[in-house]
Amino acid sequence: MPKESRFLRSKKLRAALWYAADGKCQWCGCDLPSDWHADHTERWAETKRTNVHEMEALCPKCHYKKTGEENRNMTSAIQLELFEQPPKEPLNLRKHQAEFLQICKLIKAGTAVKKIILLVTPGGGKSLIPVIAAAQLLPNRAAGGGFHETIADAICWVVPRLNLQKQAEDNFENSYFKDQLGHQHRIMANNNEPNPCKGMSGYVATYQAIGANPDLHAQELRRKRYILVLDEFHHVEEDGAWHRALQPLVDSAVLVILVTGTHQRGDGKPIAFMPYKEITGGVTPNLSSNQETKVIEYTRSQALREGAIVPLHFEWGDGEAKWIDQKGQECSVESLAEAGDYTGIALRTALSTGYAHQLLTRCVENWKSHKIINQRSKLLVIAPKIKQANQYMEWLKELGIKAIKATSDQSKDAQAAIKKFKKHYPIGDQKAVDVLVTVAMAYEGLDVPAITHIACLTQFRTVPWLEQAWARAARVDDQPGALKNKGHIYIPDDELARKCVGKIIAEQEPIIKEKEEKIREERSGSKGDNELLGDQLRDNSIIPLYSNLTRSRASDLSNGETIDYAETARIQSARQNAGLCGSSTIQLKRFIEGYLNGQTQDQSVAVKEPFTPSEERDVMRDNIEKYVRRYAAKNGIDFKTLNGEIVKFFDKSRTAMTLEELRQVWAWLQSNYPMND
Repeated sequence: MPKESRFLRSKKLRAALWYAADGKCQWCGCDLPSDWHADHTERWAETKRTNVHEMEALCPKCHYKKTGEENRNMTSAIQLELFEQPPKEPLNLRKHQAEFLQICKLIKAGTAVKKIILLVTPGGGKSLIPVIAAAQLLPNRAAGGGFHETIADAICWVVPRLNLQKQAEDNFENSYFKDQLGHQHRIMANNNEPNPCKGMSGYVATYQAIGANPDLHAQELRRKRYILVLDEFHHVEEDGAWHRALQPLVDSAVLVILVTGTHQRGDGKPIAFMPYKEITGGVTPNLSSNQETKVIEYTRSQALREGAIVPLHFEWGDGEAKWIDQKGQECSVESLAEAGDYTGIALRTALSTGYAHQLLTRCVENWKSHKIINQRSKLLVIAPKIKQANQYMEWLKELGIKAIKATSDQSKDAQAAIKKFKKHYPIGDQKAVDVLVTVAMAYEGLDVPAITHIACLTQFRTVPWLEQAWARAARVDDQPGALKNKGHIYIPDDELARKCVGKIIAEQEPIIKEKEEKIREERSGSKGDNELLGDQLRDNSIIPLYSNLTRSRASDLSNGETIDYAETARIQSARQNAGLCGSSTIQLKRFIEGYLNGQTQDQSVAVKEPFTPSEERDVMRDNIEKYVRRYAAKNGIDFKTLNGEIVKFFDKSRTAMTLEELRQVWAWLQSNYPMND
């Protein structure tokens, strides 16, 4: 006999239950919202019956409260699913997202969780976490009007970069997750303007903005019940200026959500708000959960198993280098891979001379070949300094590559460049730019799933930094026409880089073992540790003279396959003779049929993206200002006079107005100061 469903699915029976309750919650007496719950008066888990005569109509808040009382001693939020309506269709969440959703349900049921820490491998999908929190824990306007009381009134999302503000707004605008999570929330990018929410469900600010005006944000978080999300919070050094600015916000928030891709800083200093425990020789993050703090981890191997990221393929290049040291003596190494104590100096020399040009050229050739098959493919070039970034731009131009750059000394230009790089244009569109040159941390928050290749021409060698950089190519591209199944990293073959890659290999080892029976070639035996690597000398202490790319090899982390220098040389020779320059070394060895069988033409049409709240605000302000100035010039009056009339009538400046108030200003201008032309 089939098991009876625990849900009351029949529209006719649900209507009967609604009328029997007179449209009121049978616990608190409020009007039932559109998402009201049909609840069993006796647990379905005990009776296994779903009978309309044994059910009651409850609002979601009362249902969760009832569930919390019934499950006071239960620890698994999964049991809450016995008492709620099924979703429209299964919501495909990743492991850490699903765990976070269950914790939110426990909070709604009355569990006293005050802090949630999420350690999510770069590229694994952290940006949906604040959206889930808002959908579950903020008031959502029901179809009949009005709000239902929840644990918070608004959300404040703090990010380390300006480009992440735009990304945060976009995440809340995503129509699929609005439908699946059942929310209508929007958030506003804000950098120290008054009334930061502007009528939205919350706002997103940068750490720099909060550090510049901490009192404004502290007052705002005392004014409402806020959920505070600190994104990539490893940027906040313990006892540093940002820590001091953020502490009042943390103290005021009803729930603090800490999200990061790493639990260590590049400088080795403690991270603010991270719990630590003492161990022999120091301290380490305390990643155990308790009643008030929940910890969720999502490792690289878990992300690979779930298909949340793609594996990485490394193309290594060894080389020689020559320089004049600070004493005026000429020094040289014949191999970066064997440079020992000279690795840092030799690497900096190589990245500003011929070696970098050769490795970049190889990466470009492979990318161009790859792009014939995957037309969405994009290339990211990471330079060590602005000077080298400008040099790389010239080299790319010589190679016939149209590129743009985003460097740390030109924030507005950098944001515009990143926005253009993200956009996917139709085939043949002359406005398309598929190559971006960045400097230092300019890549962070660069969520462009179409990136398939990275020329990692930088001397930074800390594990957190490189993991974040390489994660730009690990993102899954699920758009039509995408044929991405791995990320390609071109990098110098120095000892420091191998140690960093060793960490990734160790994390991927369980995945590799699952495929060992299918692998014929010997897997790489390189090991690595997580230690922060040696001190770098000042750039002006040496004079780079010369460097040359002498040999290369490849390693594919999707299956552990490695090709040594000798075999790589033979394959490259055969490749040139066959006219197949540009293909990956391992691709040529195994000739991946999947690429060719799935070859398609991307016929996508450029679609105008909807405005985010901050973009809509800026457009409204700009149009109002243009209208005021145009009207004033046409009628021979000072535009400041008309602006004063606006402030007088609406009793506030436009910087403090919500979107709705700005729309009212526009309508007021059209009515009181019309222009016929």
